[in-house]
Amino acid sequence: MKVKLGIDCLLAGNQLKSKRIGLLTNSSGVNGDLRINVDLLLSNRFNVVKLFGPEHGISGAAADGVSVANAVDPKYGIPIYSLFGDVIRPTEEMLSGIDSFVYDIQDVGLRFYTYLYSLVYSMEECAKRGIEVVVLDRPNPLSCKVVGPTIKKRLDSIVGGYGLALRYGMTVGEVAKYFNKVFDIGADLIVIPMENYDKDMYYDETGHLWSTPSPNIPSLEHAILYSGFCLFEGTNLSMGRGTVHPFKYIGAPWIDSSSLYKELKKHDHPGVAFRERSFIPGAFKLHDQSCNGLEFYVADRNTIKPLELALDIIATLIRLWPEKFDWDVHYHGTSIPLNKMWDGRYHFDLIMGEERYREELLKGATSAELSRLWEGEQREFESLIEEFRIY
Repeated sequence: MKVKLGIDCLLAGNQLKSKRIGLLTNSSGVNGDLRINVDLLLSNRFNVVKLFGPEHGISGAAADGVSVANAVDPKYGIPIYSLFGDVIRPTEEMLSGIDSFVYDIQDVGLRFYTYLYSLVYSMEECAKRGIEVVVLDRPNPLSCKVVGPTIKKRLDSIVGGYGLALRYGMTVGEVAKYFNKVFDIGADLIVIPMENYDKDMYYDETGHLWSTPSPNIPSLEHAILYSGFCLFEGTNLSMGRGTVHPFKYIGAPWIDSSSLYKELKKHDHPGVAFRERSFIPGAFKLHDQSCNGLEFYVADRNTIKPLELALDIIATLIRLWPEKFDWDVHYHGTSIPLNKMWDGRYHFDLIMGEERYREELLKGATSAELSRLWEGEQREFESLIEEFRIY
C-alpha cells in the first residue's frame, strides 16, 4: 500500500487553516501525486504568508554551498527568505507575522545533509518566540538502519551536529522530536505523521517516485553510496560532482585506475560492484581535469557498507600515493589554507564526526579496525532514539 505523506495527511483535515504559515521547503516538497506543496496549500485555503529555502534554494537548483539570496515567489508574490548564506537562522523580522512554522522537505537520512540544520536552527528560533513548529513527515529513504559514529560537540557545524550518528535511521519528524527533547529546545512541536509507513522501508518500497532532494542525489542508489562517499569531500579527490553520477565516481588526475581497482578487490567488500572509470568533472572540485578512478554500483543494499568501503579506499590511496593524496584544500568552492577548514578544522573530521578516524587512517588503519571504534556509540544511539520512534 502506498505511503501517505505528511503533506497529504495535513491536506485531508483542517489543522492549521486558521494559522498564518511560514513554510520551509524546496522542490522535493511534493505530495503523492507530485504536486508542489505551496500550490496545494494555497489552493486548499491555507494561509501561507512567508516561504523559506534551505541550501540549494527553494527551487532546489542552486549549486552546493552557494549562498542563496532572498526573493519573491513569482507566482504568488510571497516573500522567500534564504536560510543558507549570510543568514542560516530565521531572524525576528523573518518570523514576524507567523503563527506556524511548517517544514516539508525530503531528507536523505544522513547527518551531513544541511537541511536538518535549517530545521533545528528554525526550531530554536521559533521556541524563543512562542511560534509552533509543524513537521510534515516524509520517509527516510535509507530505512531505520543506524550506521557509524556520532558527532562530537567540538565538531558541530552546518554539515553535522547535535550528537547524530552518521546514518541516523529516523524520519525527519522523529529527528525533530529527538532535537527538541535531547537538546531541551522547548519548541511547541507538532509532527504530522505518515500513514502506511514502515520504518524498515527503503524509499522505493513506499510507492513514491524519487523526487530529487538536491542536485547531486539523483537516485536512491546515489543516496546509498553518499552515506560513505561523502567522506571524499574531505580529500583532494573528485567524488563525481559535476558529472552525471556524483558519488558513484571517485578519482583524481594522479590515480592509476588499474592499481586502485586491483588493491580494492583484495578487500572483498560485500554488496558492491565497481569498474575502472575516467571522467572529467564539469564543475566543482577538479573541474575540467581528466580524473582516473572507479565507478561504483550498489549490487545489494542489504549488505553493502559504503562507509567502510570509503574508508578502505582512502587507506589504499594513502598507501599507494602518499605524496599525492591529501585532505581537502577547498570547502564549498572557496580556497582555504592547505589541510584546513575555514575555521581551522579538517572538513573530513566534520563529516566523520571525530578526529581520530583521520589520524588512524594516516597510521594505516583499515575499515575493520575503524568500525570497531564506533560500535559502542552506534548501539547507544540506537537505544537513545527508540523513544522518538513514530512508526
